[in-house]
Amino acid sequence: MTLTKSKKSPPPKPSARKDAPINAEYEEKAKAILKFAMSQRNVDFEGLADHLASMGVSISPGGLANKISRGGFSAAFLLECMEALDINVATLPR
Repeated sequence: MTLTKSKKSPPPKPSARKDAPINAEYEEKAKAILKFAMSQRNVDFEGLADHLASMGVSISPGGLANKISRGGFSAAFLLECMEALDINVATLPR
């Protein structure tokens, strides 16, 4: 009895979820929410960096500006910023 192995096709190459158009849309929304929150609190990048530093999040004003302008930050970072701006997201309407 001879066993023959059948050739399997290689698995599909993974594509980054980050490249999906829906992600770009939500990155823009997150960036807009954060910039709006900063404008409502009249806080610039330096002020937000100071507030974050008081919470133990170390980031320079320039690094903060770059991170926000890219828009690809984590939900945790967005929540940290909202906390630093004294915005309770649990009470925000959808």
